[in-house]
Amino acid sequence: MTLTPERILILKPSSLGDIVHALPTLASLRQRFPNAYLAWLVKEEWAELLDGNPDLDEVLSVKFSLKTWSSIVQRVRAKKFDVVIDLQGLFRTGALAALSGASERVGFAMAREGSAWFYTRRILLPVKVDGPWRLVDMHAVDRNLTIARFLGADVSRPTFCIPDFEDDRRVIQEYLDNAGVRADDQLIAIAPVSREEIKNWPIERFAYVAERLCQESNRKVVLLGSPSQQKMAEAFSSLPQRSCLNLVGKLRIRQIGSLLRHVHLLIANDSAPVHLAMAVGVPVLGLYGPTHVDATGPYGTGPHRILHTMTPCRPCGKKVCHHVNQHECLLEISVDEVVQAAHELLSNRLMSVLQRPLDGVRS
Repeated sequence: MTLTPERILILKPSSLGDIVHALPTLASLRQRFPNAYLAWLVKEEWAELLDGNPDLDEVLSVKFSLKTWSSIVQRVRAKKFDVVIDLQGLFRTGALAALSGASERVGFAMAREGSAWFYTRRILLPVKVDGPWRLVDMHAVDRNLTIARFLGADVSRPTFCIPDFEDDRRVIQEYLDNAGVRADDQLIAIAPVSREEIKNWPIERFAYVAERLCQESNRKVVLLGSPSQQKMAEAFSSLPQRSCLNLVGKLRIRQIGSLLRHVHLLIANDSAPVHLAMAVGVPVLGLYGPTHVDATGPYGTGPHRILHTMTPCRPCGKKVCHHVNQHECLLEISVDEVVQAAHELLSNRLMSVLQRPLDGVRS
């Protein structure tokens, strides 16, 4: 498609992992339209992930509600965008695109909640037609990039930009110094809680993994999680204090990115830290149950490892498990499997210079 837009708005309000998945689309659009004014509308709780991004001219931080809807529309219309790209694909973002005043509104033909009706350009995704038709398994990053490609961008080298700020680096270094982390220590981050309960491997098993990995004196575990997840740290209370740095609820989003740059391995469920770690070039050991690894696993060809079982019902993609053996797809992943995979990934990290998961990882 041939366009020469002067002002472009990306709609991707949430959530953290989904925003990370859209960063390569932003980078490709900036390369395609170097002189355009590029803005991104995002929920205020995720806005700092985009702060300082060199590909953006403006971050429109909003708080969606019925009370604020009118002011959001007025704010967007005042910017006089000529192209709006809806990567969220929900009714409210489709409606916002239509109300923006932009002459071109681009989104996916199969977007949810009828939002595609608001677009002037609808992007078709590949489908399988052998039997009941369905979308081809495609990672969220590649799905977003189909829109950039449609607009004429080169998408051959997906690039993730997670800015790293001096004040955040200073905060993280202070935490590490106070915990006695040395330069030759292997730091293992564990993010054991997903926002959706169905995605959670048992917290007690994460604690057993941490205990076994920390039997080697040069290894330390750092716990990550949101303020609402602070209670889960109690499961790790048996770890020696010198071996466990509890940062649950203590870090801002930007600071999590800074911390992960010090980490040798992240062990986590399918959750936002997986995608942040991937974006800054950290190996990931992911434990996946009901979700589609091809769509939401760590992106790229980096030294990641995904553990999942061959349970017939997975990946179901559901929010609630209705299987007769509740959460069987996750429970069949053993502590021994996780420990062995972690040892292998950590050994590979020691034996060679870390090969980034993507050619284009920027700070």
